[in-house]
Amino acid sequence: MSHVRDTLRNPAVWLGVLGTALVGLGSTSDDYSTAALGWPNPVVKAVGAFVPPPLDGIAIVTGAVLLTWAWWHLRPLPGRTQGHAGLTLTLWAIPLLGVPPVLSNDAALYADLGWIQLQGLNPYQTGLTGAFGPFAGQVDPLWSNYGVAYPPLALLIHAGLVALAGADGYLSVIAMRLPVLASVAVIGVLLPRIADRMGVHRRGALWLGLLNPLLVLHLIGGGHNDAPMIALSLLAVALVLRFPNAWVSLLAAPVVVGVAMALKQQGGLTVIAVAGLPVVVRLAKLPLPGRLWLLGWRSAVAAVVAVATFAAICVATGLGFGWINWLDLMGRANTPAPLAMTAKLIALGIEAGGTDPTGFLLLAGTVSSGILLVVIGWILVRFSDRPLSAVAWGSLAIAVLGQALHPWYLAWSLALLAVVPLSRSQRRWVYGLSIGFTLWNAVQTVLWHGQHWTPGG
Repeated sequence: MSHVRDTLRNPAVWLGVLGTALVGLGSTSDDYSTAALGWPNPVVKAVGAFVPPPLDGIAIVTGAVLLTWAWWHLRPLPGRTQGHAGLTLTLWAIPLLGVPPVLSNDAALYADLGWIQLQGLNPYQTGLTGAFGPFAGQVDPLWSNYGVAYPPLALLIHAGLVALAGADGYLSVIAMRLPVLASVAVIGVLLPRIADRMGVHRRGALWLGLLNPLLVLHLIGGGHNDAPMIALSLLAVALVLRFPNAWVSLLAAPVVVGVAMALKQQGGLTVIAVAGLPVVVRLAKLPLPGRLWLLGWRSAVAAVVAVATFAAICVATGLGFGWINWLDLMGRANTPAPLAMTAKLIALGIEAGGTDPTGFLLLAGTVSSGILLVVIGWILVRFSDRPLSAVAWGSLAIAVLGQALHPWYLAWSLALLAVVPLSRSQRRWVYGLSIGFTLWNAVQTVLWHGQHWTPGG
């Protein structure tokens, strides 16, 4: 009870509530809907009328600043009273639950995918807006008529939520938060348990992995479908830490990873952690060649099980492997992904000179993939004695060096980094990335909304 009381008396907690309330209020403005008539809900439209431009944008940026300030001032310090992380997150989340998706319209895209399936069509073949349903007008035109790279289990969840909401044009969209809320609850349960077994303070793990503003605004507020993958990834890690035997690490946990992949493919990286954690003491004692061999063959076995599970789900759902055809689609969105952004800027210069940049972009894509593979390889060697750290830093490399860099991609990396030991320098970089990206994204969304800047992943 003392933790609850301390939480309710903490000004920073309530400042965070004010922050999410302002972000939610600004997002009710029709200015942040891609639909021609604005948000398809009379209550939302009435509320949004009180925050016309530019007040809507000011509210969003101010709210993000306040939430970030509140989060930073709740960080664990010696002598600081410990609050209740779950209650704090609940209070911060409440203002976001009924408002439109914040800082991205991807939830409307999810709803359209669900509608397409409910019509008996395959989204990989039909393409977004192809079923002309109640959500077609809410999908950013940038993605119209394109398929998606989301794996089949994610699409089935979208369809189930649309059916649950009666295909209502607004309720179906905000229903995309339901699996996120369930997943965030699982994350909150697992983080302290994993932290205890990894020798990390659970308060710090909850602060960075659960309360960070990127999770609050983009998973809960934005309703992004990364959350179930993160929860299952952490569940697989928790399983091998609790039951560090061959059956769990090479069979049961990889099956969980395969299910995570069927929600978002990046989750497959977790096989390195589930394969390596049960033998981490042996890895630490071995020279580098022996360490790489032990981690390598165990990871290969776990990967076979995970990929087989993923493939079985793809087949069982009847949706198959059509997502493969759309893996390059994310690069269409303008994001601060450094490699992709550099390639696009050079391509603009080539085009300005009167030359077709298509060949260059194909080459740049190949080079970028090569750079990412080299970085991932270096991380695996560098942290071959610390497999969970390898997955944590590897996930961050995938997010930063991939085709697109969206703030919700970082929530998985932060959850993993929250449960591994970090040096002082590493902590500064991670905290700085969290704060900087939260604030920058809020500003750029306000400046660029409607110009295909934020959606798409």
